[in-house]
Amino acid sequence: MNRKIFLVLPFVLISLITGILAGLFRMGWSIPIGEVAGEHGALMVGSFLGTLICLERIVVLKKKWLYVIPVISGLSLVFFFLGIRQLAFASLTAGSLGLIYIYIDLVNRFREYYFYIMMFGAISWAVGNIIMMISPFYPGVVPWWMAFILLTVFGERLELSKFLPQSRNKRITMIIVISVFMAGLVIPYHSTGKYISGIGMICMSAWLLQYDIARKSVKSKGMHRYTGSLLLAGYVWMIACGLLMITDFESLFNYDAMLHAFFLGFTFSMIFAHAPIIFPGVAGLSIKPFHNSLFIWAVLLQATLVLRIVYGLMMDSYFRKIFGMTNGIVILLFFINLVILILTRQKKTFDIKR
Repeated sequence: MNRKIFLVLPFVLISLITGILAGLFRMGWSIPIGEVAGEHGALMVGSFLGTLICLERIVVLKKKWLYVIPVISGLSLVFFFLGIRQLAFASLTAGSLGLIYIYIDLVNRFREYYFYIMMFGAISWAVGNIIMMISPFYPGVVPWWMAFILLTVFGERLELSKFLPQSRNKRITMIIVISVFMAGLVIPYHSTGKYISGIGMICMSAWLLQYDIARKSVKSKGMHRYTGSLLLAGYVWMIACGLLMITDFESLFNYDAMLHAFFLGFTFSMIFAHAPIIFPGVAGLSIKPFHNSLFIWAVLLQATLVLRIVYGLMMDSYFRKIFGMTNGIVILLFFINLVILILTRQKKTFDIKR
């Protein structure tokens, strides 16, 4: 058991719960959460996911002092609760700069191209955090935070598929689709940038659907099928997000649909897919806590999100709220199920060793 994660894990878990509650408050539910409700995006992308990614990468490097990076990133949660926004975003900025350092270390050690891609993701997170420190405007940083998650996942999928054949055409098309997406970030997003990034996102999804090992995994059984199914679902959500980006989303509900197609559909499909591997790995446990019960939450996540987005696009705020609440409940129940599986498998392992 890696005891150092207990320095960070409370920040990660409370950030997730707080982020979900903040999102429900913003949808119209009467939840006494205070000013932190306005930081829904930063809590989910930075305090929760950014801190978790820092923690995941530090485990590989095995340098004790690096644990200060996710701790600093996680402290943003405390500052958000105290209403000190500037300090909270400074904390996230420091965390993102620390993550860049981690990837520089990995690049210097292994010289693998997928670490460069993930490093550009960390740089995108840092750019978004710095913008929020200088001129706090969420719509202006959303594309950068999308790039952070998208490039991190893209790089991790390449890392996990590194033993597959790598043709020259495959590498060239990969560079092109990533470049198209990134080009949209340096052009004003709410003019032509969103169209370029949307096209790039669709192309990146098409590349993953063509080359990712998920196509083979989904034909297997058990955990491989579970992981492959969620990965493919996530790539479909990428396409949906890209399509919404290149259409007119002047309506608030259209914009909300685009955001949550990515941050819920794509991002949490990836989290659900990798959680049975990543969470035990981060904790230093040599177990794979998979059970078919995890399929329940995977299916419910997809179904409730589709209904939330459909009712949102229909401007039906009542059912959008209902299914938004269901999204949050499904995410929490998934993690509760996963924790139970981890504890159960670990207890069995301990009993066998005795």
